[in-house]
Amino acid sequence: MNSFPKLPGWDGIHPAMVHFPIALLFAVPILLFVSLLARKSWRAWAVASLVLMVIGTVAAWMAAASGHAAAQLVDKTPALQLAIGGHEALGVMTRNLFTIMTLVFGALMVLHAALKKPLPTALRTVIHVAFLIAYVGCTIMLANTANRGGRLVHEAGVRAIVGPSVAAAVAPAEGQGAGGEGGQKK
Repeated sequence: MNSFPKLPGWDGIHPAMVHFPIALLFAVPILLFVSLLARKSWRAWAVASLVLMVIGTVAAWMAAASGHAAAQLVDKTPALQLAIGGHEALGVMTRNLFTIMTLVFGALMVLHAALKKPLPTALRTVIHVAFLIAYVGCTIMLANTANRGGRLVHEAGVRAIVGPSVAAAVAPAEGQGAGGEGGQKK
């Protein structure tokens, strides 16, 4: 029977959770760029950018928290402790940068809406381009954080700890091979 798989606990969900802020926060510059090009509908694209920033930033907070919980369970050699600590520090810095960027962009949107007279298009464009450049700088930090996490998994072999109920759910049924159709294990 196909059923929804059991999710790991908070300290084991980090590998699945980190993909949300990465995908969402990397998509924002595309929407911001479109908002620069769309003269009549720029505000709708900017609001869509802000919505993605908010969701991505909330996901970054959750990823950092679940990563911290997962790091507490890893048996660490001094070198591994240093690598995990570096990844965790980058994760916190990345989370904080995107929190600031989201708050700044939200404030800019509120300020623009509150003005009785709209900003001249040239000034709005300059502010928008400056924000976009700063945001892309933050995505470089995000890429570096993700790269460090990937290296911990693929080079250092760090894995999430899953409970016995999750491990049993992903193990092949008794008598079935890796193919799942009654084949023998090799």
